[in-house]
Amino acid sequence: MNAKIKSYNNRPTIFIDDKPVPPIIYALTDWIGGRLSYDEITRFSIKKFAAAGIRLYQLDISFQDMWFEDGTFDISIALKQIKGIIDVRPDAAVFFRLHINPPRWWYKGKESEWVRYANTEVYPEPDIELARTYILNDLKPVPRASFASERWMNDMTIMVRRFLEELYKSPLSEHLAGIQVANGVYGEHHYWAFMRNDPDLSEPMLKRYRKFKNDPNAQIPGMEERYNPKDGIFFDPEKDSNLIDYLTCQHEAVAESIIHFCKLVKDTWKREIITGVFYGYYVSMFGRAGLGGHLAEEMILQCPYVDFLSAPQAYNSNLRHIGGAGVARGLLESARLNNKLFLDEMDHPTELGVLHGGMKVYPPYESLQILRRNTLVSFLSGMGFWYYDFGPFNTSGWWYEPYYLDEIKSLQKIYNKYYEKEYIKRADVLLVFDTKVQKYTALTENADPITDKACINVAYPMALRSGASMDTIYLSDLGKTNLDKYKCIIFMNTFALTDTQKQYIAKKVYKKGRSIVWFFAPGYTDKKRNDIAFCKQVSGFDLDVIAPAPQITVQCKDFSYSVDNSDKESRLNKLFVPKDGNILGYIGKTPALAHKTIDGCDVYFSSIPFTTPESFRYIFERSGVHIYDSCNDAVIEGSNLLLIHAEHKGERVIKFRDSEITVDFQAGETILFDINTKAILRRGEQGLTV
Repeated sequence: MNAKIKSYNNRPTIFIDDKPVPPIIYALTDWIGGRLSYDEITRFSIKKFAAAGIRLYQLDISFQDMWFEDGTFDISIALKQIKGIIDVRPDAAVFFRLHINPPRWWYKGKESEWVRYANTEVYPEPDIELARTYILNDLKPVPRASFASERWMNDMTIMVRRFLEELYKSPLSEHLAGIQVANGVYGEHHYWAFMRNDPDLSEPMLKRYRKFKNDPNAQIPGMEERYNPKDGIFFDPEKDSNLIDYLTCQHEAVAESIIHFCKLVKDTWKREIITGVFYGYYVSMFGRAGLGGHLAEEMILQCPYVDFLSAPQAYNSNLRHIGGAGVARGLLESARLNNKLFLDEMDHPTELGVLHGGMKVYPPYESLQILRRNTLVSFLSGMGFWYYDFGPFNTSGWWYEPYYLDEIKSLQKIYNKYYEKEYIKRADVLLVFDTKVQKYTALTENADPITDKACINVAYPMALRSGASMDTIYLSDLGKTNLDKYKCIIFMNTFALTDTQKQYIAKKVYKKGRSIVWFFAPGYTDKKRNDIAFCKQVSGFDLDVIAPAPQITVQCKDFSYSVDNSDKESRLNKLFVPKDGNILGYIGKTPALAHKTIDGCDVYFSSIPFTTPESFRYIFERSGVHIYDSCNDAVIEGSNLLLIHAEHKGERVIKFRDSEITVDFQAGETILFDINTKAILRRGEQGLTV
């Protein structure tokens, strides 16, 4: 079997032996009792999905099960995993999620290779956890190898190569289509234990950092440097340069390890093989993107050895729950611009629940609507997904019942049909996000209520409920984007802009007849110093400074929007407010939302990001953006389809670009339309209607 990703009908697509296969995958988890394809319960689940038309399967493989302390190496579990799939579906293509962290015994006597933390000590990992899952303690400061460890890199390079070479000798290897390289927290390339801890003060990282700085005396910043930005929520590029440099070094170490192992897979395997990683997480990073997110996106997106990126869908309640848009955690238009496939992990439970908790469980009707919404969102975005089947007891089985399987079968028919049509997305809004700004702003959302919490995890979900179709990109991909189709471009959190970026925006983005929106502090730092003059230069508005209140509300004529600044840890100490332009909204009596025309371009500045659908829709309507639905429903358009997910019941007027129809929605209902014929393809609990 030869496998690769290339474009098909304007989509990044999995090709198996030169034939396109829609990237819809069934995946087992890494939990004991639910991870082996040949166990009784999991085999039953695999049969159900094979009958539903699924050809692609993903399975976890860990060196804990293959490389033993006595030096022996046995890949039989990998062979049995493949055989368990092809016994059910002989033409199946298998993807391994290959965990490249070493087995537990490896850490003995190698304490110098362990990640070390600025806030706590490493403690032993209980052996009992092996009876559950190998990754359960990844967020705790237990022994894990530093991403800067040369010993880890060298040892695992030898073992990954050996694994691939031995696997290739088996006829079963003909069914291996891809390797997902997994490392870091939960295999998702977050730095170890980053959520509540502060990596990495290890000897290997110190060695790497001194080389990075070209300074034999450089020191990795401790807690005082990390949590005391010198300029409110902003780090000072001069006074805080050691921290900013360290974060760059750490993120590059993670990215370099990804590139190394993906290249190793492609170089070792003697047939074409797909490689991918968990990377590109942007939404739902819990305010910790600076220390454990994915801030080296250019390195991965531009890497020829990485074919796909992947992530669980966003966990925010305003996205996951009924009424939300259920979207990816990554920025999908950036993936497309770099010829990468993005695979969502659809892991939301049904009414059967989930043993380890953490996700809201709904009754069957709502569970069906979420299943439809979450899977279709990926497809309409021109990408793919896998069903990640924890099941009620972590042994698979969320979608056993015909109630769900019939939906999955029907959706598979839609995917197959519309995959043969040219992919088109009619987005006329572009949202531009930055990653680098998260190295220049406070490292928790409690300290910084703007950059991550408001601009990404509130503003973006609300934009998706404005009724418009939109694309999302990284600032680093702005120069690759064909901007001609966009009537409105919003710079969501671009508070760190270089002179080169500012010049490009002024020359290419500002255009007669287009609207540009700036939030909070556009270009406040040029990465050399912070200055309000930069904000004035970028936005075109004369700005003043005021002190923020605990609750910041901008009141406009017919709507308002707010940011919560009440946390006692907040370091937000100033807001920029417009002194000129046409004033459209106020904080108390102080102007806060303003508009002016600059060389025929409509430019808006808001002191805080928009945090309601109405605020986005107000600007979109002024900009001539098409609004499909003005009832604050989640709207996703693409692939010649329109998806609307409604939180509340009631009648809606759905406005297509050439006509409109009236549809009565039930609470929580997800309805799929053909955008050309206006036919309803899926709704409620009904089957196909056309």
